Amino acid sequence: MPGCATPSHPDSNAPSNKARSRKRFQRLGNHLFRYRATGLIYGVFRLKGKVVWRNLGTVDKTEAKKVLAETLSKAERIDLVIARSLTLDKLVQLYDQSLNSFSPGTAENRRCLLGFLKRTWPYGLSAKVADISPVHLRNWLALHKRRLCNSTWNTYLRLLRALFDLAVEAKALTENPASKIEPQRRGNPARATPSWEQFQAIIATVRSQKFNARAQESANLIELMGCCGLGQAETHNLLGEHFDFKRQQITVFRQKTRKAFLIPFYPQAMPLLERLQAAGQIKNGQLLFRWRSPEVALRHACQRLGYPHFSPRSLRRMFILRALERGIDPRVIASWQGHVDGGTLVLRVYGAFIGSAHAQRMAALLV
Repeated sequence: MPGCATPSHPDSNAPSNKARSRKRFQRLGNHLFRYRATGLIYGVFRLKGKVVWRNLGTVDKTEAKKVLAETLSKAERIDLVIARSLTLDKLVQLYDQSLNSFSPGTAENRRCLLGFLKRTWPYGLSAKVADISPVHLRNWLALHKRRLCNSTWNTYLRLLRALFDLAVEAKALTENPASKIEPQRRGNPARATPSWEQFQAIIATVRSQKFNARAQESANLIELMGCCGLGQAETHNLLGEHFDFKRQQITVFRQKTRKAFLIPFYPQAMPLLERLQAAGQIKNGQLLFRWRSPEVALRHACQRLGYPHFSPRSLRRMFILRALERGIDPRVIASWQGHVDGGTLVLRVYGAFIGSAHAQRMAALLV
């Protein structure tokens, strides 16, 4: 517990030298002194050999005791040596090293954001982390607000929060200055989702590109993603041993949660799985796909067919919406996606996309 001190040993947080005499203060108890000129109460305590005066911002003794207790608790969580030496540049380096434990894609994205922060930070990378306030962070974000959509702005804010969380863990700060900044409200963007018929047409046109060496594998990748509701990270990690034809199930590793879950051989995916097995592409120890992203193949297919641009993410959305419209329990769909919330996320995110035709079919059940 930091020790008590008298008002004869103030620091820079105290009133002026002239105001520091005992006549100017009224002692209220351990650690508490009232400045007679203003009535404000100061907390005075010793932290690692240094006497600290702290304006508690109140004239009420009861409230001052609570504020002082919080102040002392925070003070004990800080290492003054680190707080005085940790610069923003060093903090960025520490965070960059911590990214080695992330997936390659996430690490690459975060390092790109870190590089942007270093290039555009207006206050100098040699600034002490302890001197950086929410105002500095808001100003940096404001510099780029005009050119960023709310979603990207929030991505930058998440980077700042993660960065300064590391400073808190290192005991350079008692609290994260970025935690006081509220994220921007995201709108409801219109996301294009293919129908099942459009999905089939996309696969067919990708397969029809005879002079593209990647055409067949790209078509297989798109078909598996759409038929099984898988993302790029899940399909990229699939190995031959993940397919159990006896139990008719696939073991999927979800990159976000770093956990494995099982999905069945869906009837709509069976023809593809049987073709892959017959072609000898499902082998133990061998990746099912060499190509990680079908983005280019999808874009070109949509251009040829005159469709809106469907992203790889839209394939998962198509799968989930189709399952919901066919009356499959959202809890089951959630388990197929590796979620553990019992379908809450599925309904919250995808429920708004369900069309009026499905609503009419549901209404017809009320006979």
